[in-house]
Amino acid sequence: RSASMNNMIVRTISGLVYVIMVMVACFSGVYGQVFLACFLSVAAVLEWMQFTKDRDLVFPAALIIGVIFLSIYCFTGIFEVPDQQLRWLKGLIVLIIFVLMSNLAFNSKDVPRNLFHSIFSLVYIGLPMIVLPMLSEYNGQNYPWMLASVFILIWCNDTFAYLFGRSFGRHKLFERISPNKTWEGFFGGAISAVVAAFTMSYFLPFLPLIGWLGLALIVVVFGTIGDLFESSMKRSFNLKDSGSFMPGHGGILDRIDSLLFVLPLSYFYLRIIENLPV
Repeated sequence: RSASMNNMIVRTISGLVYVIMVMVACFSGVYGQVFLACFLSVAAVLEWMQFTKDRDLVFPAALIIGVIFLSIYCFTGIFEVPDQQLRWLKGLIVLIIFVLMSNLAFNSKDVPRNLFHSIFSLVYIGLPMIVLPMLSEYNGQNYPWMLASVFILIWCNDTFAYLFGRSFGRHKLFERISPNKTWEGFFGGAISAVVAAFTMSYFLPFLPLIGWLGLALIVVVFGTIGDLFESSMKRSFNLKDSGSFMPGHGGILDRIDSLLFVLPLSYFYLRIIENLPV
């Protein structure tokens, strides 16, 4: 019981530090949001590259991080980049990807596996993180609470799915991939996300109630899919946790698995509804 209590304390403290870091970044302006995207990208890519325990993937990891950094700089539109410089930067991205693929082709023992592993991280981690600094934009205005609310909805969904699953879980959601997830936990998380959406619509009226409910639906559905997807990847590599980035919680991919699926869907959803007639 003492060990369990100590683990709970460690888990609570590390979770609190993570929440504070994310919230401070969300409300520190565009540079804080870019820092958050870059920080999570670096941690996630380095962790993902360790899945194979292959030393040959250290250099490709550095190249992938470089592509993500340059992409955030070029494509988010938050920096003033002259057209001439932008063309050079895009060309540099293409060159880095070419060097990445060449390195894997000529210096790796298992070219198809390592090539897929490396390029996949650009899609799985890089693309969602490019979207992160753009998520606070809505109707031409900057709302830090928009980005923060996505994290809050995810945390509500994950926390109450865990609590309801432990307390009432009887029916497995997808036992082959994640034996601990249950339908009771899924609906518990969904209810908490809906309650959070109602609360946000009252205190943050820049988005109508139906808009908040739609965002909550995206978080519940695609956050769960993202969680299951990451669980299936860990299972394929015979891993329990993706790493040990956060004591008591596991790796960084364990913490942002829902976020990686929710970010792009939320971004496209907001771009659609902001153009709808009120």
